[in-house]
Amino acid sequence: MRIGVSFAFMAAVSMVLGLMRWPSVHWELARTWATASEDNRLVLAAIFDGLNRYLGNFIGEFLGEFSFSMFFVLSGVGLWRHQRAPRWLSWWGITTGVLGLIGMWRNVTPAVGAVAAANNYLLPAWMIGFGVWLVIASRSSEIA
Repeated sequence: MRIGVSFAFMAAVSMVLGLMRWPSVHWELARTWATASEDNRLVLAAIFDGLNRYLGNFIGEFLGEFSFSMFFVLSGVGLWRHQRAPRWLSWWGITTGVLGLIGMWRNVTPAVGAVAAANNYLLPAWMIGFGVWLVIASRSSEIA
């Protein structure tokens, strides 16, 4: 479970890094853009695009989604090993994680677009299901 928590932590950090580009460096690029000459705007656009691709696509989305998907797979495996956890919830978590590992390639190839779209529905639904099970199990002392 420690490995799963490590992946969840890495997912949170990488996604926050990806999102923090907007109120920090991109904000400053936008302020500079307002008074920049046409030549300087070309440079600012290149910086914006490079940071957007690196911090947004690679760090925030790719690394974040990889880590998040690994957390789901490992959580599903943990549920599978738990004596009283429903097997369907375990398989749902593993399936959601595997689909996330496939769907994270959507910025590389459009071939996985349908998988990424399906995962956008499965992911929050599984998180709700997992959370509900955790609450119910904790109230009946089934987690220990």
